[in-house]
Amino acid sequence: MEKMKAIVADAPGGPEVLELRKIQVPEPGPGQLLVRVSYAALNPLDTHARAARIEWNAPSFPMTPGYEFSGLVEGIGDGVDSAWLGKRVVSEAEWGGCAELALATASRVVEIPYAFGWQLGTVFYTCSYSAWHVLHTAGRLRASDTVLLHSAAGPIGLMATQIAKEAGARVIGLCGAHKFDFARPFGADELIDDRGDWVEEVRRLTDGRGADLIVDGVAGPEAPKNYEAVAPLGQVIYMGAVAGQPPPIDISRQLYAKVIAVRGFVVYTAMAQTGGEEKALIREALAEGRWKIPITRVFALAETAEAHRAFEARELYGKTLIEVGGEL
Repeated sequence: MEKMKAIVADAPGGPEVLELRKIQVPEPGPGQLLVRVSYAALNPLDTHARAARIEWNAPSFPMTPGYEFSGLVEGIGDGVDSAWLGKRVVSEAEWGGCAELALATASRVVEIPYAFGWQLGTVFYTCSYSAWHVLHTAGRLRASDTVLLHSAAGPIGLMATQIAKEAGARVIGLCGAHKFDFARPFGADELIDDRGDWVEEVRRLTDGRGADLIVDGVAGPEAPKNYEAVAPLGQVIYMGAVAGQPPPIDISRQLYAKVIAVRGFVVYTAMAQTGGEEKALIREALAEGRWKIPITRVFALAETAEAHRAFEARELYGKTLIEVGGEL
């Protein structure tokens, strides 16, 4: 049987469980595409799945990470239109991208716009759509709002900064102080060190009122600080939990007094509400360079474990890629 190179974790664990080895090339089943991978984008869910920290859409072991990846369609399964053959596509929400060849569901892939190169084509779909929808579809952003963004130097934080500023909102970004110089050119009005007393600083910057909309992909044990930093009638939206799940909410103590809302966010649910009307706008903004997705690190496939380690150590900025086939 034909073999290919792939990153494999036989059991949950730290980055060290990821190994480069030869495995069998998969066969596309009904409704599937076989994709020769160009790049895989490092997604937080890759690290969570590797460590068995997720339940929703969690892969079984042994598993190959690569939750979002791009490539050329080389094969099709039963029931798939042959017009897909040879097309450049990006797949997300399916594992396996850290391999020379990966399977993707035909109904879920997106053709990469002609104006995009391979690297932008790999990353545009997840972070740009997530940032747009968390602000506009879920957050119902207004030009008068003050928005507080956790992980402001990460890909969604940087995209959300640009989108919110273009909509007329004020943006306060949270990230490590050593990332300020990197994040500042993307337009945040203020940047706050997330390792200090950021709640007090948010209050100071808003004359004691707090932020109207807080977007948090970090969560963890310090998540309740959001309820102190949000303005009356404001909302906190969780779109991830890099630091672990937030503690349970005390509705009477944390929500009633300021009449705040707390909600979760999944981009697919939000996209289903709009019918794709935002797609042309997002692609135009990226193609014109009005919104930028900074790709700051590209690891080789053999360095996937190091990419996971660096991500979990909070050493990475912007978006990170893993080069598999490269510029196909």
